[in-house]
Amino acid sequence: MDKHNLVKLCSRTWSITALGKMADGTPGRTSPLAAAVGCGRTAMQASVNNLVELGLLERDTGYGHPLRSAYNLTPQGERVAFWASALLKMIKPAADRRLIRSKWSLPLICNLDTDARYKDLKQRLAPVTDRSLSLCLDQLAQRQWIARNVLPDNYPPAVRYRLDGQGHNVYRHLQGVIAD
Repeated sequence: MDKHNLVKLCSRTWSITALGKMADGTPGRTSPLAAAVGCGRTAMQASVNNLVELGLLERDTGYGHPLRSAYNLTPQGERVAFWASALLKMIKPAADRRLIRSKWSLPLICNLDTDARYKDLKQRLAPVTDRSLSLCLDQLAQRQWIARNVLPDNYPPAVRYRLDGQGHNVYRHLQGVIAD
């Protein structure tokens, strides 16, 4: 998976969580997955459709009712699902798990291999909006996944972001699934 597909994977809130639950044995149907992660069926169906588009899930043609589709992991989907399961087990607090459901958190961490300024991150994560990037940076800083360093010697003062705490662990884990 490349960084572009990571953004697509994260574009639906429950995609990573659904993959992790499927790796742990939850049946690949919308209702059981929605119950396992605690979301609505509509939101889960949107995430499942996203996973099908990415080629991580495929429809189970041998499963009975056409309105209650079942899905199986593709070979690439199995690899990503086991990675997602390990990620979910690594991140315990519920507040931190909310971060991985954010569209830009994981792609942002993936792009913070070195200290970076806001404009550099914005370029790396195009088409992220200013608002989305600012909110994501604030949330990650509040949970101490990244550190925000203000360099007061510059005029105007420069701000640099770097990985911190759990952000380092998540970055290392992301490297197991990301290939440029």
